[in-house]
Amino acid sequence: MPASAADTIPEMDTVYALDELMVVATRTSQEIVPVQMLSGEKLRTLGTHSIADAIRYFSGVQIKDYGGIGGLKTINVRSLGSQHVGVFYDGVELGNAQNGIVDLGRFSLDNMESVSLYNGQKSSTLQAAKDYASATAVYLQTKKPRFEDGKRNNWNFGLKGGSFATVNPSVLWEHRISDRVSLSASTE
Repeated sequence: MPASAADTIPEMDTVYALDELMVVATRTSQEIVPVQMLSGEKLRTLGTHSIADAIRYFSGVQIKDYGGIGGLKTINVRSLGSQHVGVFYDGVELGNAQNGIVDLGRFSLDNMESVSLYNGQKSSTLQAAKDYASATAVYLQTKKPRFEDGKRNNWNFGLKGGSFATVNPSVLWEHRISDRVSLSASTE
C-alpha cells in the first residue's frame, strides 16, 4: 500500500542553530546617466590648450567658436543650444549675467584634473538643485596640490607660443596652510 503524503512531511517544530556568517563586499559606483570623461595624463596628452578644445573629443558635442584665440567658445550638446548647458567648476555653477552662456575658451588645462560631460546630471544624490536645471552638464575638476619633502610652496611657470606671434604665459602657485588645508592660484 502506498504511503500517504502526510507521512512524508517533516516536522516543523524543530529548531536549528546556524553558525554566524559575515558577508563583506565593496559597493561599485554605477552611473545612471552615461558619462564622458577625460582625466589625468590622457587630458594632458591631447595637445589642447583650453577646456573647449578638450571637449571637442566628446561625442554629440558641437563647439561654437566666435573669433578664434581669445574669442567666445561655447558648446552645444545634442542640438539643444548653449543656454541648456550647465558648467560647474569644482562644484560651483558658472554663469554669465549678460547672456547666461559660459565661455569655455577662458579655462586652461594647466590646473585641470578632469573634464566630464553628462547628458543630464551626475548620478549623485547630494548635489545642488541648480545641477538639475540643465539638460547637459559639464563638470570641471581642478588638481589638488601635492607637496613633497615638507615643502610649503610649489611654483609652475609656463610659456606657450603659437602662430602669428601668439604668446601665452602662465603662472601656478600652490601653498600649504596646514596638513589638510592648501590653496592654489593660477593665471594666464
